[in-house]
Amino acid sequence: MNTRVGIGHDVHPIVAGSKGLFLGGLKVSDSLYLSGHSDGDVLSHAIVDAILGACSLGNIGLRYPENSSNKDRRSIEFLKETADLIKGSWEVNNVDSVVVIEEIRLAGFVQSMIDSVANALGIESELVNIKPKSGNGSSPGFAKAYAVCLLRRVE
Repeated sequence: MNTRVGIGHDVHPIVAGSKGLFLGGLKVSDSLYLSGHSDGDVLSHAIVDAILGACSLGNIGLRYPENSSNKDRRSIEFLKETADLIKGSWEVNNVDSVVVIEEIRLAGFVQSMIDSVANALGIESELVNIKPKSGNGSSPGFAKAYAVCLLRRVE
């Protein structure tokens, strides 16, 4: 099989505080953050899960367990390490994702988030798509992300 598809999803509660809220490795708020063992970056987590799933390598919780070495880590590091893990066997063909968050309007951050994710994956920005959604009252107090990736085998 020369191609594989993976899907990922993550959700974290939004908390007031100055740790910074990161999505796709980019800080999008100084007054809010996503509660989690790492920085709670739901977009990076969803993409990591999509890649790991496509390669039948489990999920982010197995690869990056809640231990002292992963405490408060930047999740974009997980994404880069995951890309490095599959390098030589698989290549990311593209990533498509959705981020749902009501508290922050992301339109002004999208291109920088795309560039950050593409950089972590070692691919061109044109191969990454991020669609922000407000949720329209469906999930206040939470941020969630969905991601799909297509991988192709390196010959």
